Amino acid sequence: GLCSTFLSKQVPHDDYCPPLRLWIKPGSFTKLPLDLSSDQSCFKTPILCIGAGTGIAPLRSLILEREARRTLVLRENTSAVTDTTSRATPNNGDDRDNVLVFGCRKAQSDFYYKDEWESLSETKQLRLLTAFSRDQWHKIYVQQVIGKADDGLFIANHLLNRGGAI
Repeated sequence: GLCSTFLSKQVPHDDYCPPLRLWIKPGSFTKLPLDLSSDQSCFKTPILCIGAGTGIAPLRSLILEREARRTLVLRENTSAVTDTTSRATPNNGDDRDNVLVFGCRKAQSDFYYKDEWESLSETKQLRLLTAFSRDQWHKIYVQQVIGKADDGLFIANHLLNRGGAI
């Protein structure tokens, strides 16, 4: 990404290497929607993650954290179904708790974590929407994919009807 390119171009000049100042700031993931519903089969707040390229890594962590928590709760609750793949969901995926819109230039070279996303999607733990801008003659971006999803009603349904978070 941008930072990697910048850092790779930093070279010493005349045996002097300028210091590189780094600091850690608290992230924006401090109020993650991790609470499960009363029946513990789904989350109270569904999430919509929109990411591109290598920027997808923190969103991957968020999605995997949510699914790990759900799995732990279901295992602890002996009366609950222990297999998250058996959760009933309609074929269109409208009620999935985790939605990821991933965009990059080319699916073949830039679709990071492709196998994981497809596996989560197959087990109904994730709804995956993709935009590969350079794989066809006309460019496709995440905004367009979101705007066309569910006949243009995706955002309204996610935010207004389901109380989802972005």
